[in-house]
Amino acid sequence: MNSVVLIGRLTKDPEIRYIPTTGTPVAAFTLAIDRDYKNKDGSTTTDFIPVELMGKPAEFCSNYITKGRLVAIQGSVRIEKYEKDGEKRTFTKVVGKNIQALDSKKDEHEQSDSESPAKFDAVENDDVPF
Repeated sequence: MNSVVLIGRLTKDPEIRYIPTTGTPVAAFTLAIDRDYKNKDGSTTTDFIPVELMGKPAEFCSNYITKGRLVAIQGSVRIEKYEKDGEKRTFTKVVGKNIQALDSKKDEHEQSDSESPAKFDAVENDDVPF
């Protein structure tokens, strides 16, 4: 079974391209994921994992996912083999099937909660229908 679930932050905006023969969108980006332990000096090690999505999930990325967003990816690990300058090489990436944004997208024009706290009006007991 080849199944992987990752949660991390995008290191930059997704790169969107289209397969010439079919027009299928492909989104590629790198996820930064901290390891779950600290080094002797108290720092954490971060892994940078290449991810690729195709089809509707790639369209979702192009419209809603940007650098720094926290996302969950479900997919599989794929190892690509190729040859460069006569030397055989391998490249490991995650091919995602699903993506979910785990944080809300902040609107640049939206004010933070500390600047404008929510205001509620008091309700009289007589106005409540139960």
